[in-house]
Amino acid sequence: MEINTKLLISVTCISFFTFQLLFYFVSYWFSAKVSPGFNSLSFKKKIEWNSRVVSTCHSLVVGIFGLYIFLFDEATKADPLWGGPSLANVNIAIASGYLISDLSIIILYWKVIGDKFFIMHHCASLYAYYLVLKNGVLAYIGN
Repeated sequence: MEINTKLLISVTCISFFTFQLLFYFVSYWFSAKVSPGFNSLSFKKKIEWNSRVVSTCHSLVVGIFGLYIFLFDEATKADPLWGGPSLANVNIAIASGYLISDLSIIILYWKVIGDKFFIMHHCASLYAYYLVLKNGVLAYIGN
């Protein structure tokens, strides 16, 4: 395995565990501190809420990072199709970790937040990201 592959796998794993931590611990704690009504929600509503909190955190991280890449990453801007977009690949690895995390949560809490279209969306996105990372093209666009 080359270093770049190891880096991307590591980032994906760290992303997965970070989003799991956000879902199972941070969101519960933070939501209870910010909104006293959170504790009175039903279990199902808490699962939905925590899922949305994690989704929002993911979109903020990946969106801001993507904007940075769009504006400032010279390698990616020089050749959006074939360039060596290492930062874009890292952003895709972060998104992949989130998708795997969210997919596991959807499956685990299927009766609460299960939806076959989310499963299809996550699997299609992961497949597309895999192709981008494997073939080394379109990372800028896939970002």
